Amino acid sequence: MGLDQVRLNAIIDGEHSFYGSQRTEVRVDRRFNPGTRDFLATQVQPNMRVLDVGCGSGGTLLRLSSRIASGLGVDNDPEHIRMADEALRESGAKNVEFRQLDFLEDGGDLEPESFDLAFTERGPIGFGGHGMRLALRALKPNGLLFCEMIGNLHHQEAAALFGTGQPRYRMTRSLDEARVAMERNGVDIRLAAEIVQKRCYPDVYEWLRFQCSIWAWLGVPLPTPDDPRLALFAERNTIDSGEIETTHHVVWVAGVKADHTSGSEIFHHT
Repeated sequence: MGLDQVRLNAIIDGEHSFYGSQRTEVRVDRRFNPGTRDFLATQVQPNMRVLDVGCGSGGTLLRLSSRIASGLGVDNDPEHIRMADEALRESGAKNVEFRQLDFLEDGGDLEPESFDLAFTERGPIGFGGHGMRLALRALKPNGLLFCEMIGNLHHQEAAALFGTGQPRYRMTRSLDEARVAMERNGVDIRLAAEIVQKRCYPDVYEWLRFQCSIWAWLGVPLPTPDDPRLALFAERNTIDSGEIETTHHVVWVAGVKADHTSGSEIFHHT
């Protein structure tokens, strides 16, 4: 399959940032596959104080802001906090704050037992037992803990040709491993699920624009425009509509900070 070398070169030489680069077009069939923000919106209540660990550009916490009492988003990247603060100003929300904080190093500085819900979307709580213990320390008794982690099948089509790279942190990637980690840290598990979706990009160029932001975040060298793997990827993953189809796979594990004096059900079924 012949590819436009000029377009490839322009994309590869462009600016790449997971949150800051130009957003790509993507089509997702969400039937039977709820989005994380949509699910969390069904779980929060007006009296809740919410902690978003690894908040990125702040979109999820701001989406929840009208449904909660207050929220704090923390992230170790100053650029992410800058973008989150900008989004906060644009939203007009008054009950949300964003703070630069390396959670794995300084999460213990947060006031203990002060949040009703702590959640992470592929962030530090999911990097192992230490992150979970820090999150549980910040939760009130019977508080809710929600972790979304990248699954083993995530972006498998790209990994098959380009490798997975070495992530900055080792994240839990399997459902069983995540369940065990939570249970060992005193979480009464109420939800354990694998969410697998197919995502479709208009063409290989839009896919590459997105993929470059992932490779840049991981510190993986970008391919050259004449890398034969790009054409092979397009050949393997182009579907009948002409779109590029890839796999999106995340693991959800959530539960309640153990308090054996109460057996009430907290997570709502939707």
